[in-house]
Order: sequence, then structure tokens, then C-alpha cells
Amino acid sequence: MGSITAYATAVGKRYRVRYRKPDYSQTHKRGFRTKRDAELFLASGEVRKASG
Repeated sequence: MGSITAYATAVGKRYRVRYRKPDYSQTHKRGFRTKRDAELFLASGEVRKASG
């Protein structure tokens, strides 16, 4: 599981996803324009971890 947070930029609102990699180290990816894009990225990562 991960978390999604919003942050402000000069262009407008963006979203950051924090998640754990399969080796349990924490990382993040940022720059998603919509919260839905961030949620889809997070869900696809969970599916990849579950399927090996």
C-alpha cells in the first residue's frame, strides 16, 4: 500500500505517490496531473508486486 499527497507547483496542483518497492525500501514518484493518474500508478504497482 502507498499514499498519495497533493503539492503545489508554479503550473498548478500535482500529486506525489509514496510506496514501498519489493525490497521494502521506500520511494516516491511525483508529477501526476490528476489524482486518478496517481491512484492508477499505485494500483498497478500493487498488482506487479502481488504477481511476482
